Amino acid sequence: MNKKKYLFLIICSLFFCQLFSQEKSKHSLPLIELLEILEKHSSYSFSYANEDLKNIKVPEPPNILSFTETIAFLKKETGIEFTIINNEQIAVKVKAVNLSSKEKILIEKLDEVVLTNFIAPGITKQKDGSLEIDYNTLNILPGLIEPDVLQTLQALPGVESVNETVSNINVRGGTNDQNLILWDGIRVYQTGHFFGLISAINPHQNKTVKLYKNGTPTNYGNSVSSVIKLSSDQEVNKTFTAEAGITFLSIDAYLDTPLDDKSSIQFSARSSINNAFITPTYLQYYDRAFQETEITENSSNLIKTEEDFKFSDISFRWLYQLSEKDVLRINYFYITNELEFTANEFNQNNIYVRRSTLGQKNLGMGAFYKRNWTEKFSSSFQIYHTNYNLTSSNENNLSEEEINQENKLNENSFKINTIYKFHSNFQLNSGYEFTSTNIKDGEASGEITEENIHSENLNTNSLFSSAKYTSPSKNTVAEIGIRANYFNKFNLFLAEPRISFNQKFLKDFSAIALGELKSQYTTQIVDFQNDFLGIENRKWQLADQENIPVLRSKQLSLGIHYQKNKWLASIESYIKRVNGITSQSQGFQNQYEYARIIGDYEAKGIDFLISKKINRFNTRVSYSITDNNYYFEDLSANAIPNNFEITNSFTLATSYSYKDFEISSGLTWRSGKPFTPISETGLTNNQFDYEATNSSNLKDYFRVDISASQKFKIQKKLQAYAGISIWNILDHKNIINAYYQQDDNNQIYLVEQKALGLTPNFVFRVKF
Repeated sequence: MNKKKYLFLIICSLFFCQLFSQEKSKHSLPLIELLEILEKHSSYSFSYANEDLKNIKVPEPPNILSFTETIAFLKKETGIEFTIINNEQIAVKVKAVNLSSKEKILIEKLDEVVLTNFIAPGITKQKDGSLEIDYNTLNILPGLIEPDVLQTLQALPGVESVNETVSNINVRGGTNDQNLILWDGIRVYQTGHFFGLISAINPHQNKTVKLYKNGTPTNYGNSVSSVIKLSSDQEVNKTFTAEAGITFLSIDAYLDTPLDDKSSIQFSARSSINNAFITPTYLQYYDRAFQETEITENSSNLIKTEEDFKFSDISFRWLYQLSEKDVLRINYFYITNELEFTANEFNQNNIYVRRSTLGQKNLGMGAFYKRNWTEKFSSSFQIYHTNYNLTSSNENNLSEEEINQENKLNENSFKINTIYKFHSNFQLNSGYEFTSTNIKDGEASGEITEENIHSENLNTNSLFSSAKYTSPSKNTVAEIGIRANYFNKFNLFLAEPRISFNQKFLKDFSAIALGELKSQYTTQIVDFQNDFLGIENRKWQLADQENIPVLRSKQLSLGIHYQKNKWLASIESYIKRVNGITSQSQGFQNQYEYARIIGDYEAKGIDFLISKKINRFNTRVSYSITDNNYYFEDLSANAIPNNFEITNSFTLATSYSYKDFEISSGLTWRSGKPFTPISETGLTNNQFDYEATNSSNLKDYFRVDISASQKFKIQKKLQAYAGISIWNILDHKNIINAYYQQDDNNQIYLVEQKALGLTPNFVFRVKF
């Protein structure tokens, strides 16, 4: 059976599941879920705060009710007000109720929203310029079957991945290590499984993600690019829920259960399935992750090879409502990738067995405590520990030598934050943060000892404060603040002012201005491309103000947004300058591969988005244009195109929803990344004779994806979800990187690293 027939049968199966699941049971269901169904069957959209409705369940209304009768039914059952604003929008407001002291809970104030359904239902743009994704309401996206956090972010304008991985997200021209990624306030230093192809944070425990591309709040530091804030559910759960699922890559389980009226725990675990059986999806990911590395290099002397690869993650969160004014949260996560490679080689009439291993681990744990002292004043305290460990062992049969490498990072931090609302329109946010980071890096022939380890430690003290003003009409929101960092090792003091301003005008328009200065003292570098078996060759390093400076950035952006009659349009321009980057952190594979120089990069660009909802269809078009250049005084007086520059990026996507059935498809096209060709001579003095750095580009990148999903009921308290996705359905050959090498006969050849080809995936989940 060919691929097209196979796809057709699966989609038909999902459709028939949808048909047979239409019979309504008489049990209750979440109000948010019911409102989503009503939106799909009417021209109205509902405006509400997710936190207000999250734990509200209602009896399932009879099928015979009209839309108006259903709204009346919900109002009667819940006491919630439904106010028709216009022909397209209904406001949902929960009436104030008097709670006993036992029932009162702490709820964080929601940010003001400027644009809803930014690229899809569940994605909103906040008035502080950030983008927030709510996975409770997010619709299916093209090529994805699960809410993979870092894959989802790449659907947003200005967020790219030059090499198609989640461990190399480039926000407005920056490298991945320039992003601050937090899960419930704990820094995550390993973001990917399969060495970067899927997110390492379990997608079912993460409930929201917020992205700051500019105008970052002052309580976040150590990042010159974006801040990606992942959050689990922040409310005590009152009912038991559990779910389990399997895909063509992994199996996972998730549990959320109350311990009593005041506390609940969440637990999730995931593991790769390749030890049980191999799927076509796994084979595609395996070839993509390990291509052009020692694992897939084919030597003429190889007789047999064996690989043992696995990944897993577990996470835990305990939430305890100490009193009506106090809440405590405990978090833990552990992420791992492990690879063991065995090769049998025939050489000099002997058979040699070579074993190599690679391990990548990240553990994080932390505690968060918040107290509302009065209606106007609250404080919070966060403490965390995170450690990252990358190790490898590589045997050489002929020399009988074993090369061991390691890169270890340990970080401890605590933060105190206070919020004082001294007026209904004014708010002051202030605090202090201390962070201690230690990084050890070692390499040795044989066992690594203390003599082989280079260790660095850096302590940072930071004070931050910001004032926020919201006009009585809420048409004007402005926040200005400053973060002051002191690096004790260098006796260095850096002040970082930040500002965000949002003004609504002409009823349906809003203008936004954002600006920031930031710094960063941890960075990833590449010493040699074949470090750590050539698979994960980036190593974390601390700034030393000599070879690796403290990075400094400044950025300004301006934008205008419009939303009316289910039309949404947004245009935003920016200019960003980062000083103090090292060539080792930029992944050069040309004449500057072994250079040790310091410079800057400057990115200028425009992000454009337009979307429209028509009945059950959602369609969006986005386009980004970028000019991103290096400036290395020691290399050239002229600008050099950035290795991560994507000059043009275009996306077209559409989705269709009918009750519990969803289907989505999308097209992605972008310019090829910069590339340095060699001259016709090829070699000069036994070295590659390169032309001007990044003077050419790889072929344009093009991909079409499709996804479909279906929810249905198996029993009264048992629900199921099935989905299929096909990444690169046209199997277009995309080259994401290219560089030159020489073989044993000194012949020059071009290495071309390919992106994923046609890659199907399937998911089936059950929820109790």
